[in-house]
Amino acid sequence: MNFLIIVYKGIGDVILTTPLLKAIKKYFPDSRIYFLVKKYSADILKNNPYIEKVLIREELSLKELRGYKIDVSIDYMLSSLSAFHSVASGAKKRIAFYRKWRSLIYNNMVKNEYHGYNAKQKFQYLKPFGIKWEEIDDIKPEIYPDENNKIKIREILGKKKVDINDKIITFDITSPRAVRQMSADKFIYIADRIVESGFKTIFPPALWELDYVKDSIERYSKYKDKHIVISDLSLLELSYLISLSKLHIGTSSSPMHMAVSFDVPTFTVYSPYSDPKVWGPPLDIHRGVQGELDKLDAINIYNQISSFISFLNI
Repeated sequence: MNFLIIVYKGIGDVILTTPLLKAIKKYFPDSRIYFLVKKYSADILKNNPYIEKVLIREELSLKELRGYKIDVSIDYMLSSLSAFHSVASGAKKRIAFYRKWRSLIYNNMVKNEYHGYNAKQKFQYLKPFGIKWEEIDDIKPEIYPDENNKIKIREILGKKKVDINDKIITFDITSPRAVRQMSADKFIYIADRIVESGFKTIFPPALWELDYVKDSIERYSKYKDKHIVISDLSLLELSYLISLSKLHIGTSSSPMHMAVSFDVPTFTVYSPYSDPKVWGPPLDIHRGVQGELDKLDAINIYNQISSFISFLNI
């Protein structure tokens, strides 16, 4: 049986779909899984042992898609283009979450009866196969950096005089959506206090975020030379860097989900527009705070993080 998984959204959404891949392989061990994503997300799926091939939306031809002889499409997007790919794939079983106006396109529409962690929510796509999705408990996302990714990060850290066994805390202070991003001065205050506690802080922004992060440190930090900024990394290189940290602090975005994939504790600042129950796993090593971002108090947040660090014993 050949599956087509369609996720065009952000990198975090792609990461949170990886537990579904493992579940499909568990129940259908001879299946082939094709994963259709936007080009900027594709790297995070490299080396995934459950995927037959990663398909790039911007490069995929109809002829190529039909050649994979898809039996089942699972469409997370419910967009006009994803609907086209679902139908164009030739899949006889087309699965998506229920939307009244999509019943002509999808012949297996699943009602979402679970409003918790997004990774577990996706197991409901297996309902049409009679699988008791609620009994699937392996919800941890998976990412597979290779040895080249690891070597590059170790070399970069070596040049920065950081050992992989140091007490590293990574920071992600940006978000693709401004409404999810707490102001930089608050994050930098927290990072300064973290430095005072003896940790090494690393900021790994994307290239288009680099100036913002550097300017924020320059403007607000008392310890400008203590904060390490590492940019221009591939997604797998970034994931391995985060895997080396003792704690990841930041917004609700893809680096947080990378940390979860490696059992790295997280402390996440959620805006009112992000539900911690949906985007954060139900584990005690993942905590956070939620509120109107302009009203959140940096001192209070740091105190919560400090207590969390004591709890983690790091």
